[in-house]
Amino acid sequence: MTIGYLAQLQLLPMPIINNFRKTGKSSAMKAELQQYVRELDAVMQIKETEYFDNISRIARKLQLRYPHLAFTTAKMRVYDAFNFFHINDTVTSDTWDAIYADKMEDLAALCLAKGNEKTAKEALALAHEYRTKAKSRIKPEDMTGNTYVISIDIKPEDLGFETDNLKEIARKKRDGYYLEMINSLNTSGSEKKRLMQDAGITDAEIIENE
Repeated sequence: MTIGYLAQLQLLPMPIINNFRKTGKSSAMKAELQQYVRELDAVMQIKETEYFDNISRIARKLQLRYPHLAFTTAKMRVYDAFNFFHINDTVTSDTWDAIYADKMEDLAALCLAKGNEKTAKEALALAHEYRTKAKSRIKPEDMTGNTYVISIDIKPEDLGFETDNLKEIARKKRDGYYLEMINSLNTSGSEKKRLMQDAGITDAEIIENE
């Protein structure tokens, strides 16, 4: 039975992996596994130098370095990098908050596509909370609860979303609906600017909260 790259990597002793990451050479690793490690390293470099944690944005940056990667594959590399490089460490609240903030932003996008602006706004507010709250470190055994299933094969149409919704979203964007929604959030100006960039809103006035 063929096992995935992440499972193969986890079977190798860490000294072998660390030596390859330092030297770029290894007689104990297949060529495709070496390339996989390079891509995981690139994910962490992007995360540390670009100062953002959004899975999709990191995946797009990864594609610029490795154009042969499809977007869905690039996203899987990001998840694999997060899983592998934190597997032997205490998982920090910042790491988990970043991952769940991404999930909330993805949920907001799905809700907007379905025309459910109220739930989308609530999901964006939760994403902001996850990204900004500061907590003490979290033990791995404490991280129990809901199980999230992620599928890279589901299309909006499979969930019942209609093409007309895209036209409605475009109209609301032109009318400034989403700009008003983001400006109404109880968050900082820099966070509002980031949300506007993710939503494709440019040259818009940011209203600071009192």
